[in-house]
Amino acid sequence: MSLYIALILGGLALAFYRKSKPDPKAAFLRPDEPQQQEQTPLAVNLQSLGKSPLYLKLKELGDPVLDLLGDGAWLKIGLFLMLVFTATSYLNQKWLQLNPLLLPAAVTLAAFIWGWNLMLRRRRASFEQGFPDALNIMMSAITAGDSITQSIIYVGKTLDNEIGREFKYVGERLKLGEPPEQVFNRSCKRFPYPAYLFFVVTIRANMSRGGQLKQVMAKLIRVLVDSRAMEKKKMALTSEARLSAKIVAALPLAFMGVMHFITPDNLQYVLFHPDGRWILFYVLGSEALGLTIIWLLVRGIR
Repeated sequence: MSLYIALILGGLALAFYRKSKPDPKAAFLRPDEPQQQEQTPLAVNLQSLGKSPLYLKLKELGDPVLDLLGDGAWLKIGLFLMLVFTATSYLNQKWLQLNPLLLPAAVTLAAFIWGWNLMLRRRRASFEQGFPDALNIMMSAITAGDSITQSIIYVGKTLDNEIGREFKYVGERLKLGEPPEQVFNRSCKRFPYPAYLFFVVTIRANMSRGGQLKQVMAKLIRVLVDSRAMEKKKMALTSEARLSAKIVAALPLAFMGVMHFITPDNLQYVLFHPDGRWILFYVLGSEALGLTIIWLLVRGIR
């Protein structure tokens, strides 16, 4: 049964992968759709204050992860879920002997949510790490006398990362004469972070009305650098507690591994006897609860 479900997940991943690649003939013959008037990006997402369809919210959450995974994103996700489901089914059949369908499905869902959040956090961390450097390069170009469009293109040529490619794309579209509203609106959808939205609002205001762009960018750079320094300080101050928690959480599992070689009868009692399984559930539940509390405490530090 577990093998069949894993094959079904792999088939769904292949179907999504093929669906994500449009047919070039159909794309060529499809008539051009009228362009809708795009709204100005704001530093505060006003749409989030009202109700929006569920599929739009899922699309906003999914696009950055699919972008980060690159070509064959659905195939990679399907293979990951199939691997987790198969490994969980094997461990459950060999050791836990719980529900053969419910436990692997729950673990696969939890792994999917964890992986999705991990990719989102990694993308945001990469943005926060490289965005101040992009602003520094852009401000240097503006100080040297370049225009806003030229300075954006210069940043794209200088930086070889995701932010550099985005700046290069924005600069090229502006150079071709595309309306700034449409260009920056698409860019904000790819980087929906407050710092980037504030940067776009500042650039748009300067392009339409003028102003002291260098002073505003200097203040934004200082805020971003201070925030990055504070995050590093927080991780340094909590590193000892986090490492201690990981070591303490690994001790029961390591002790059970030692029992497997020294006293296998006691391990068999914990794993398979009806009374001993309560000990196993207590160990797993207490570890999960303790790690969750520590994770919430670390995230709550400001």
